[in-house]
Amino acid sequence: MLFTKIFAAGVAMAATAMGALSPQQIADGLKAVTKLSQDLQQPAQSITIVNAPLIVIGQGPFPGIIAGFTQIVTTATVTISQLDGTGPVTNTADADLIFNAFRGFVRVHQELLNILIGKAGILTKVPIIGQPVATVLRQVEGVVDTIAITLIDLVESRAKDLTSEANNLGGTLDLAIQEYQGLSV
Repeated sequence: MLFTKIFAAGVAMAATAMGALSPQQIADGLKAVTKLSQDLQQPAQSITIVNAPLIVIGQGPFPGIIAGFTQIVTTATVTISQLDGTGPVTNTADADLIFNAFRGFVRVHQELLNILIGKAGILTKVPIIGQPVATVLRQVEGVVDTIAITLIDLVESRAKDLTSEANNLGGTLDLAIQEYQGLSV
């Protein structure tokens, strides 16, 4: 009977340890999401009043942009699930590594969102674009909030900085969602 309890405790500890990420792995996960955001900047720049309506037939830049945002959500969700069991990051260098990776993500993602916000202005005559883009942006907002809250909890020494970056990105996300929600039919 005692063996069963010890074995069960060992399995639980191993599962927790296997789920924990190192600071480098956390930074790498954030960098992977950053790369996905960066890869969407060129398609977002290519949006025009001529190619935007092609979304109706699954062409033009928007299907790829929406798929890219969906990939961001998927990749971020995997990173979030892997953070379960990760203990607090107390080493200053590790905290800086994670913060810098998050800050890099915020900057790149804001650039992408600002491109989309700018393009929304030329799309007022194409309201069919608004709903699918606003929907995927709300999904992105959800995972960004979860990542930010998780990182703030893990890296208490940089909590203020992480909160500031998260709030900045949240404001840009809110504006992008508002712009595309306003394009609905």
